[in-house]
Amino acid sequence: MTRHKHRPSARHRRQRPYYRQPGISQSVAQFFSAQQGQRILGGILLGAALLWYVPQLSQPSYLTTVDNGQGGIDWQIGKVQAEWKELGPKRSLPELRSYAIQLVNRDRQLNGLPHLTEDPLLSLAAQRHAEDMLTRQFYDHVNPDGQGPSDRFKAVGGQNGAGENIMQWKLNGTGYGQLSYRLMEEFQKGWMYSDGHRQNLLLPDYKTIGYGVVVSRNGQEIYAVQLFSF
Repeated sequence: MTRHKHRPSARHRRQRPYYRQPGISQSVAQFFSAQQGQRILGGILLGAALLWYVPQLSQPSYLTTVDNGQGGIDWQIGKVQAEWKELGPKRSLPELRSYAIQLVNRDRQLNGLPHLTEDPLLSLAAQRHAEDMLTRQFYDHVNPDGQGPSDRFKAVGGQNGAGENIMQWKLNGTGYGQLSYRLMEEFQKGWMYSDGHRQNLLLPDYKTIGYGVVVSRNGQEIYAVQLFSF
């Protein structure tokens, strides 16, 4: 189950064999030898197949392929950026953050907008909010302490207001969530096909961006946060 929310900044609140014929005893011996060989070969092939297939089961069926579609009447979404073999492996937080921001800029450029620059303070605030939602089990732009995106950005040293997109992904026992480029593609796609989130992503006034993402220890919950500022 995937849920996402957006919140504009206060400034924009408008809101994947041949052999000879043997005697009986030799024939029987070779028969069993061939059978054993087939079993061994079969076991090797089965093992190799499982090494490929089992990881695919750890992701929901809708994540086994990524197709971004055509976008909308007045907006476009880019093609999947990474090669197919690069999409599935688990990635580190810096890799995920860099890739996720590349996806944002891919779509902004396609829609005639300038790229956003990563602000470490925005990424810090975004990461803390993702971890906080997981730890305290809430899903909102305003935390239990009453702090919204701008409050949380200023709390880590930010000077301006902030807009935000958030994502909650729950498996409910159907697999194991893995932080991968594939997942970053799916989250970006989900936000782009949602009017309010897309408005944040394609707001001309934004100049900077931060990104945070976290997965629970049991792999059943993932929270992601995009934070934008001026």
